[in-house]
Amino acid sequence: MVFDDTVDMGEQARFAMEFCTVESCGKCTPCRIGSVRGVEVIDRIRAGENREANLVLLEELCETMVDGSLCAMGGMTRSRYRA
Repeated sequence: MVFDDTVDMGEQARFAMEFCTVESCGKCTPCRIGSVRGVEVIDRIRAGENREANLVLLEELCETMVDGSLCAMGGMTRSRYRA
C-alpha cells in the first residue's frame, strides 16, 4: 500500500493488527491471541502509556507470531506494522 503524509500511520498499524484478529482462522494460539493482544498494545502506545516498554512488547509479540504461527497470516504481522 502507498500512503501520503496525511495518513495516521499509527491508525494503519492498528487496522492491520485488527485485520489479523478478524481474519485469523483460530487454529494457532500465536495468531489467535497474539493479534488481539497486539491491538491492545498498539492502543496503549498510541495513548502514550509506557511507550518504550510497549514498543518492546509489541516487537516481542510480533516475533512470537512470526515464529509460532502456522500460516502466513501471523507470519506477516510484523511487516504490516514495521513499515
